Amino acid sequence: MATIIIFYFLIYTVLIGILVLVGFFLQVKKEENYHVEKSFNLEDIVVLVPFRNEEQRIDVLLESIKKLTTFPKLFLFIDDHSTDNAVQKIEALLTDFPVEIISTPEGIQGKKMALRFGMSQCSSKYLLTFDADVEFSSTYFEELATLQESPMYLQPAIMKAKTFWEHLYEIDLALINAVNVGMAGLKRPLMASGANLLYERSVFDEVDSIEEHGKVASGDDMYLLKDYRDNEKEVRLVSTTNHAIITETPQSFREFIDQRLRWLGKTSDLKDHLSTGLAILQSLLTFLFFALLVYSIAQGDWEDAMILFSSKMLIDFVVFFPYFKRIKRLSTWLFIPLYELLFPFYTLIILTLMFWYKPKWKGRVISHK
Repeated sequence: MATIIIFYFLIYTVLIGILVLVGFFLQVKKEENYHVEKSFNLEDIVVLVPFRNEEQRIDVLLESIKKLTTFPKLFLFIDDHSTDNAVQKIEALLTDFPVEIISTPEGIQGKKMALRFGMSQCSSKYLLTFDADVEFSSTYFEELATLQESPMYLQPAIMKAKTFWEHLYEIDLALINAVNVGMAGLKRPLMASGANLLYERSVFDEVDSIEEHGKVASGDDMYLLKDYRDNEKEVRLVSTTNHAIITETPQSFREFIDQRLRWLGKTSDLKDHLSTGLAILQSLLTFLFFALLVYSIAQGDWEDAMILFSSKMLIDFVVFFPYFKRIKRLSTWLFIPLYELLFPFYTLIILTLMFWYKPKWKGRVISHK
């Protein structure tokens, strides 16, 4: 048994160390070169904010706009048939800030089509997409203006927990983002977030494949990343908090599950072999770890069980520490042991629900191909 445990940790340490830790430092080195030569002109950037029934969540975004020291050309809010008072809240900013509101016509609905409708109603060299519930620093656009121009920048979207249990919702995404940053350093990023995504309009127009995935209700960010990758367009990732937006965690376990099922649905449809291969590898390593742990406990070998568990936690703490420090979320980093104990049960729930449960988003059932 001891030999098997040593062999497992040898493989696990090498793989996770390369994918996360080595990749992280390579990515940090890449980002040092992004702040040279020609930088962004903020008058070239329009911010697109599609929204639907965000009255209860939009205040943080509006307050962030009020506190800005530097502005882009325009914040264009795109109302996707809201039935609440979100529009009235935004209207209070119209006279004092570069803000406009438009509404999608009948027959146009969903985030993907709302974004494309918004593009048709404005002119700019670059587009920046935000979610309606994000917040950011007063110097966000000053920091953005220091970046060298590029066809696409994937920027950080950081969840921030407010309660004990919300840390478990937060850490799930943070661990995924840590792997994404590592893979960006080693090869290429695996995922993008439309909550903080900057891209060049002309390149978007060239590669957009909306006709292939228009019926899929979500995932415009991931499909756009795929379009850029398939057409060999440059994609850069930045991981520092200077370029981050903050968003709240899901407010309930059901909301958390709905969110993860939406992500899983669009990820499986993208047919990204690298991402799929890493997911399979992670599943095998996780299954083997818990098989060894359960076997040790069943045999009454509590010493091996404790060594197994504590060794894995120590490795994960070390490997993920630089990323959590970079995004300034060490309080969530401390939840790694509890999260990994609950992870198998969470995975079982997700795998069970994905075959029959249809998640909803903004009152609409999410559909996939």
